[in-house]
Amino acid sequence: MKKIIAFKFTLLSGVLIIVALLLPSSSFRNAPSFIGIDKVVHFFLFLVFTLAYLLEFRRYSGKLPGYIHSVIFVLLFIVGSEVLQLLTPSRRFELLDMLFDASGAAVALLAVMAERSLRKG
Repeated sequence: MKKIIAFKFTLLSGVLIIVALLLPSSSFRNAPSFIGIDKVVHFFLFLVFTLAYLLEFRRYSGKLPGYIHSVIFVLLFIVGSEVLQLLTPSRRFELLDMLFDASGAAVALLAVMAERSLRKG
């Protein structure tokens, strides 16, 4: 239970991502729209997820997770979220979505690494 509480924002953002990605696309009919908005949303969803994970990991353990550990964890979530979309009639697996997911995650990772470097000064 202690770990669940420690990673509450990671878990919450992960659940919200899965729900958002599995909702029928018709659920977003009234949402603001422009060409590429879905890619922008993918980018920011995974930026927030990765940022939450990295910061909560650091708060819980006193250090950031290893680079390889972080990449594998986030990539598994990215691939898993796209594979789950294969189970829905109105969604599909898209490599371009995965690219934007990974880009958002990479920006979060770089931001946290830059912040750590500035702290060490």
